[in-house]
Amino acid sequence: MTEWTKSGKLLSNDDRIYQNFLRKTGTRNIDHYGLMIFGDPMQEDFLNEISTSEHVFSASDSLSKIAFKEYGDARLWWVLAWFNTKPTDMHIEIGERIYAPHPLDEALHQALKRADDT
Repeated sequence: MTEWTKSGKLLSNDDRIYQNFLRKTGTRNIDHYGLMIFGDPMQEDFLNEISTSEHVFSASDSLSKIAFKEYGDARLWWVLAWFNTKPTDMHIEIGERIYAPHPLDEALHQALKRADDT
């Protein structure tokens, strides 16, 4: 079963390789969200609508720590990952600049709008 939701594709995983796990847990399937593609954040029309703050990535940093500092919510790490085209912390070099888009509401609006366009 696959259906599209605003937050991505809802996938139901009942593949044969999981049958032992599913039988042991008494579960028929595992539902999870697939990857959502937001599109390119570096389009001029979007960049004209926002400002950014800059953070130099250090050895003790993570996108979730920076998101907490910038937005007060570590769960918004994905906004930084999307905006900087760095899917995970492991894609960022020590000393590299990470930019946080502001205002957050406009960045979220643009991310979801671009998802609808893809």
